[in-house]
Order: sequence, then C-alpha cells, then structure tokens
Amino acid sequence: MIVASAPVELIGSRKHRENGQWQIIMACLLVYVILAVAVFWRVSPWNASRLPTIPFGTFGVSDPVNMTWSLAWVAHALQHGLNVFHTNFLDYPNGAPITNGGPLLGLIAAPFTLTLGPIAAFNVLLRLAYASSAASMFLVLRNWCRWPAAFVGGVIYGFGPYVVSQGQTHLNLMFVPIPPLIVWCVYELLITKRHNAVRMGILLGVLCAAQALIEEELLTLLGVVIAIGLVGLAIYSGKAWRQRFDHLARAIIPAFLVFMAITGYMLWSLLFGPGHISGAIQQISILQGYRTDLLGPLIPTFSQLLMPSSMAATAAHFLSGNPSENSTYLGIPAVVLLGFFAIKFRREPIILFSTLLAVVAFILSLGSRLSINGHVTSIPLPETLFTRLPLLDNTVPSRFSFVVCLFSAIALAVGSDRFIKALDVRPRVRHFDSATVALGFASLALCVACLLPQVPFNTEKTPWPPDINSTLKTIPTGSVVLTYPYPDEKFEEAMSWQASDAMNFRIFGGYALVQGKKNFGVSYQPLLPHPFIQEYLAYAQYGKAALYPAPSKKVSAPRALCRFISQYGVGAIIFWDQGTHPKKIKQLFQIGRASCRERV
Repeated sequence: MIVASAPVELIGSRKHRENGQWQIIMACLLVYVILAVAVFWRVSPWNASRLPTIPFGTFGVSDPVNMTWSLAWVAHALQHGLNVFHTNFLDYPNGAPITNGGPLLGLIAAPFTLTLGPIAAFNVLLRLAYASSAASMFLVLRNWCRWPAAFVGGVIYGFGPYVVSQGQTHLNLMFVPIPPLIVWCVYELLITKRHNAVRMGILLGVLCAAQALIEEELLTLLGVVIAIGLVGLAIYSGKAWRQRFDHLARAIIPAFLVFMAITGYMLWSLLFGPGHISGAIQQISILQGYRTDLLGPLIPTFSQLLMPSSMAATAAHFLSGNPSENSTYLGIPAVVLLGFFAIKFRREPIILFSTLLAVVAFILSLGSRLSINGHVTSIPLPETLFTRLPLLDNTVPSRFSFVVCLFSAIALAVGSDRFIKALDVRPRVRHFDSATVALGFASLALCVACLLPQVPFNTEKTPWPPDINSTLKTIPTGSVVLTYPYPDEKFEEAMSWQASDAMNFRIFGGYALVQGKKNFGVSYQPLLPHPFIQEYLAYAQYGKAALYPAPSKKVSAPRALCRFISQYGVGAIIFWDQGTHPKKIKQLFQIGRASCRERV
C-alpha cells in the first residue's frame, strides 16, 4: 500500500506545482495589464478624444495624430480593398506611400477603429503595447531564470526608459513584444538546439515578418546587432563554428521564404511601388542629430520617477532636445550590475552575450560622431559606415537604444537570478556574508527604482473646433477637400478630421514622405500646377516662406483660388482659425465662396 501510494502522491504534487506555476504566470500578466492602464490612469483605455502630450511640451499634434490616421487608413483600406501601402487620400492628386503605417497595428486595432474611432484605437494600443511587451519578455525570461527575476525583467523592458520615451509619441516604435521572441528563437537555434530547425526557422520567419509589419526599422536595428554578434561568435568558436551554426543554417532558408511570403508585397511597395522613396528619406544630418550622448545611460530624463532636476535638465539637451528620442537611460546601478554580472557569470552564455550585444548596440546608438554632454566631437564611430549604405542610411542612431534595453533587461534579470542563487548556497557564518546579501539586494532594488517612470503621463483633449463633427457630416462622400491650415508635419489637424470621418474625403498635403521639396529634413508634397494657393496657405500659417517659396504679389488670390478649385474638383473647404495670419485666409475663402460659387 505504501509503495502503491507513492506515485499518486508524486503525481499529485507535480500537478499542484504546475497549477501553482500557471497561477503565478497569470498573476504576473495581470499585474502588467494593471500597470499599463495605470500609466494613463486619468484616462480610460478607450478614450476617443484625448492623446498623450510630449513631456514638458505641447499637445502631440504631430506623430500621435499621424499614427491615428494610419490606424484609420489601414482599417478603411482593408474594408474597401484598397492598397494599404499607397494612397491619394493624402497629398491629392499624386498620392503618397504609407511608410509609417504599421499595417499589423492597424489590423489589430481595426475592431476599435471601426467602432470607437481611431483615437480610441490608438489609446487601446498604447496600453496593449506596454502590457504585451512586458509579458513577452517575462515569458521568454522564464526559460532562463525563475519567475521573480523574470517578472522584474518584464517590468524593466516593458516599462523601461525606451518604451516610456517612445510611448508618448511613436506607437509603432514602442510596440515591441516581438523582439524578445526573436532573440529566444536565435538562442534556441544556436545554444540549446532543442527544437526542430525547420520549424524554428518557420517561427523565426513569422516573427520577423510580424515585426516588419509593425516597424521595419526596429527589425533592421535588431538584425544588425544580432548579425554582429553572430560574426563575433563565429570567430570565438574557431574551427568548431560549423557545429555551432549547423542548426541555424538549416533554419535560414525556411525563415527567409516565410518572411518574404508575408512581407514581399510590402517591401516591393516601399522600394519599387508607386511613389516609392529613393535615397535617404530625411537628410542624413537631421537623422544624425538624434545620436545618443555618451552620458545618456547615466543621466535620468524628465520621464524618470527619481530625477534630480539638475541632471534631468542636462539630459534635456541631448539628442537635439527631442525628449521622445532620448531613451538611452539605464541608471548607474544598472550599468554597474551589467558589468558585474558579465564578469562573475561569464560562463553563462545568455548573460555574457546579452551584455556584449547591449554594448554593441550602445556604441552604434552614439551615431557617426561621439557626443559628450551635448557636445559633438570630431571622434568618428562605427555607425559612420551606415550613413553610406543604402537603406541603413535612413536609420536613426538613437533608436539602437531599443536593442540596448532589450539585451540589458535579459542580462539584468538572468544575472540577478544567478546572483541570488549563489547567495542561497553560500555559508552565512561570517558577518561579511550578511552584508553581501544586503548589498546585493539593495543594488537590485535601486536598479529597478532608477528605471521607474514618472506616471501617470499627461494627456490632452484634441483642440479641434467644437462644431467640427457637424461640419464634417455635411461633406459629400468622396469629395476632395482643401483645408486651412494646410496639412504638413506641424499642422496635421486635417488628417485627424479625415480619420475621424472614416476617410470620407481626400485632402491636399499631409504629413507623408514623398519625392518632393525637403524642408525641416522632411519631403513635402511638390507644388501642384498653379502653385499659388499652396504657397499662400503655407505662408499664412507660418508667417514666412517655410515650406514653399513666398507667394507672388502679382497674382490675384481669389482668381488663383477659383482656378485651383476648378482644376482639382474641390468639393469643400474647411477653415480653422489657426496659424499666423488666419484672417487673410478667412477673407480669401469668403470671397472665393461668392465668386467661385463653390460649397465652403
């Protein structure tokens, strides 16, 4: 009886442990969801009228509005069978490629976009980005360490400086649940080799394709760092490199075939399709302005909970003063621990390689010239090579900080777990051991505390005219609409109105990358025939010739407006009292309404 009962007890104990593990996993995932909602706790996750504001800045009418438009466009294009990657709903009549749309994000958000509107969909995806990124890292880390360390690693990654900084402006850059899974696949193919190589290759191809459909730049940056790591590993392996890479080699072809099957049309559209961009999308000097400062990992920004004001003010001058791109902060405790863990656990491949790849990514994030405390030196750096390579010349150096955060979170979580395990097995007879334990836990706690963000984040109600919705309802479906302000990078209101009206009309201009005149480092819609109206509107909203040449004083504005309306079939005009000289535009539109007899 005793012998017979033993297996029953063991099976029962194992099931109890498995149930306990699932309960822990679900509890950790629930905490991530709660934290994601708490980040914007003053606003409901499906709010349809508020968007994040840039820290210590103004209402985010640039990239957040652009992203809400992209979500609305993907839903509209899929619903009506249109090309997701090119449209003339912007920059009418020529159209523009959709290079910043994140079609997979648009697909995920489509149910919310079509029912609650694009702003609500944007807010839902913001919360989902935080929770899913942290959860993905947690589930991956459970393969390498125990759940408490894995949970902390998920917090560092999903709610760390990179995601927090990008999360208030760039949804497509902060939605990063896929990269940890890609790293896990590569590790399995190189180190453990527990799974079938072909199946792992298929999975890797699917994951890379999914990331490309969210934001291809991040996939490129991660791929560059991993490729450098593979070269280094091959050199380190010496003559045994064939055995080391045999599993990975068998997975490459299926991974590539699956990746191209999913993303082939998108890549063709971006590289060769209608309105595709050739050369650098933005001026390389502008892109290189967003380089990480050498002191960036050590000096907190205004987004951190623990931020001495003097240090945060110093960090505010990094990366051309752009807070949304200053995402390199790690904190002194984290930097020290990364070095300590790399040395102490150098025989642990996951810790050593993660730390080394984080260092590689940080060096690349410094850009082509070393910047120290906001001063750009003449010291050249390896990233200079990328400015001379096609496609890579479009990367923003500071965004390599995403890879730094990814591998730092892995190294810190696994290193902390190994450190705690080492303390558990040491004899604690001497007072020195107790002090070591206390110091170790204090360092880990301080590391996490330095990375905690200052929440909740600010949001602001869209400052559109109160009667804008009723005005939009009067526009006939399929109309071409001329708007003031003229849509561009700084004035994107019309894009938001268009998205909120379910893409009911087309507009001139827009924040899109086209083969046109470059200003502020961005390509804008070329001047259409009879260019006076574009010049006139742009001049009025900026008070100077910012986008286009100054309008000719010899041209009659009312006649030019009538000619423009007639040539391009303008069905409606929307005016909003904004910009430097709105009265001039209002007067022009009023005269045009009478003389052209067009609906305003």
